Amino acid sequence: MKGLSDIRVLLVDDYEVVLLGLRRMLELDGRIKVVGEASNGEEAIAKAATLQPDIITMDLKMPGMDGITATRQLKQEMPNVHVLAMTMYGDELIQEAIDAGVSGYILKETDCDQIIQAIHQTYDGLHPMIPPLNLRLPAEFIPISS
Repeated sequence: MKGLSDIRVLLVDDYEVVLLGLRRMLELDGRIKVVGEASNGEEAIAKAATLQPDIITMDLKMPGMDGITATRQLKQEMPNVHVLAMTMYGDELIQEAIDAGVSGYILKETDCDQIIQAIHQTYDGLHPMIPPLNLRLPAEFIPISS
């Protein structure tokens, strides 16, 4: 565990309502500080370089540069940043996302407490998976049950 410092989070999603909802939900947690928002991969890369987040919540399907391409580039440029994939897509994108370097993979339908828990776990170096998916995953990915 890294201690009790703020967890700096950059939110990335192409839907404004998702960004607003995530921001409001995460602000309820005393340790999470939302430092910025981006609506596509290019914007996420630019803002990450400036804002230096600990964690980026990354939508995977967005117009322009998608989240998988952005994650791959972010991990090359900022290897210490953790990318937590937040998507509506279950099994179909997970292997590609893991190969790109995501630290965790959660579905947008996940409840608020589990999303906050996944951010804390990602910050602590764990690899949350919500819901547990029926795939052969690297051993470091941990399923989080409700």
